[in-house]
Amino acid sequence: MIKGETFLDILYARYFFRDFYYTGEYTVINASKLVCELESKYSMNQEYEGQIGSNLIDIITKENKGNIKLFFEYNASLKEDGYILEITKEMITVTSSNKRGIQYAIDALGIIIENIDGCIKLPIVTIHDEPSFRIRGIIEGFYGEPWSFDDRMDSVSFMAKHRMNTFFYAPKDDEYHRKLWREPYPEENIKKIQLLKKHCDDNYIDFYYCISPGNDIKFTSIEDIEKLKEKLRAMISIGIRNFAILMDDIDYVLKDQNKDFFERSGVSHAYLVNVINQFLKQTLYQYNLVMCPSEYWSYWDTEYKKDIRDLMDSEVLVFWTGFFVFAPTINLEQAKNNRLFYGHDFILWDNIPVNDADPDRIFLGPVRNRYSKLNELGHVGFVSNPMNQWELSKIPLITLSHYMWNCERYMPEYSWEKAIQEFAPDFPSEMRFFCENNDNKRLYFKKNEEILKAIQSRDINYLDSYFTKLSSTIKHLKKMNNPKFHIEVKPWFERAEMDIRLWEYIKTCEDTNNSCILQKLKILVDQCQEHKFVIGSDVAMKVVKEWNYVSSEVSNSKEV
Repeated sequence: MIKGETFLDILYARYFFRDFYYTGEYTVINASKLVCELESKYSMNQEYEGQIGSNLIDIITKENKGNIKLFFEYNASLKEDGYILEITKEMITVTSSNKRGIQYAIDALGIIIENIDGCIKLPIVTIHDEPSFRIRGIIEGFYGEPWSFDDRMDSVSFMAKHRMNTFFYAPKDDEYHRKLWREPYPEENIKKIQLLKKHCDDNYIDFYYCISPGNDIKFTSIEDIEKLKEKLRAMISIGIRNFAILMDDIDYVLKDQNKDFFERSGVSHAYLVNVINQFLKQTLYQYNLVMCPSEYWSYWDTEYKKDIRDLMDSEVLVFWTGFFVFAPTINLEQAKNNRLFYGHDFILWDNIPVNDADPDRIFLGPVRNRYSKLNELGHVGFVSNPMNQWELSKIPLITLSHYMWNCERYMPEYSWEKAIQEFAPDFPSEMRFFCENNDNKRLYFKKNEEILKAIQSRDINYLDSYFTKLSSTIKHLKKMNNPKFHIEVKPWFERAEMDIRLWEYIKTCEDTNNSCILQKLKILVDQCQEHKFVIGSDVAMKVVKEWNYVSSEVSNSKEV
């Protein structure tokens, strides 16, 4: 969960856990591993395989002898996924209302213990921890190349380690999800979805299958409705019982037969969702259904929202993305009003750090500017739409996981720092610099005033220091032991190296009137223009433009 963290970071422990009671006492167990002798009153059927918090912990049955007692207890009054972890010198007690809460408690135990000189240092502590949102996770809902199967499997493991509990499968460019929604999945695809669903089950992650029929469905067509049900039956047959009907990004003006039978699109969408809800109710004993409306952003009332409010079954949850597709802020008024306008409980579909609208960029900044009590305004869930680059999404996703768990206490910059330390423990300062140069320009508009001032004043020394640091950063980050990171970040490293070389040409031209170097500079500017990727700060091209090395129309500079 927190790679490289130790219990000694008390500040982070008090931030990471909701209530953390610790007076400084601890006990030492003369062993290299904590061997917990399990006894449980949580359930009569004792199924706790997999509850291993770290390589410092083993859990054994009470028939064996451990070096400390571990007791599981059920408490229905605790929030779903919440837990109480109480450690004394003689016993560890875990209280929860579900098994996911038990897992989180064991994960917490793995965080706060230390192995010092071959002995286990165990703090005497009580942690009372519970989430702000019942539904917390990821929606693979972006345009462009979908994640690989390995990416999806890794995303599930990642969520389990970061107290997320839900995966929505909704890749826009999976043809069988959207364009070919009527067509059954090939057997190979079904097998992969089944494996993914099992991996979710093994990690206490709820899997939602999403389907998007809105582009061309005929709402009154018995055949179309049956095709949709057949698609859902195939998912039910492999154990899936959570679904979402997505009506986003479609032309939702009714035409032809749809217009003849339904006066308005909101009426037709409510009708379709209700038909599917009744189908699921008749088919499954337990299920969940979510709907993404066509008006998934905005914060004012509309006829469409009134139709959903008045006509759609009340138990169906509704997605929204905030007051805009990429909402820079989501405040109290926006969240409160739009929840009332739709009349259904919400899941915030937050388009952070998704970059499908900016495929030349990567967004490595934290989530910011979300109301601290969103969970009190009818928002039962919060999910992130990541980038096409799964590995690069992890830093912003760690910050999102902190907000999802405890939105009241969330601090963006602090979470960002901790996420960077987790992702790049050997090079945190270099990764921080790289992330700062690739912040989320859709959501955060702060400019680097020092860089701007240096460009305007032609401060060669300051800018040279910046590019020297950028060069050193790239060299160090190339040493990271993370093959997937290197595959995904490669084009942005290449662009950074082009920018560094461009600066060297600029610096030479500033020192001497060298026509040969100037020609090379102009050629390199053209190459930068043709390159499909850009570092967010884009300092080199900003210099080229401001210092008139090429015409202003040539520069593709976006921000500093």
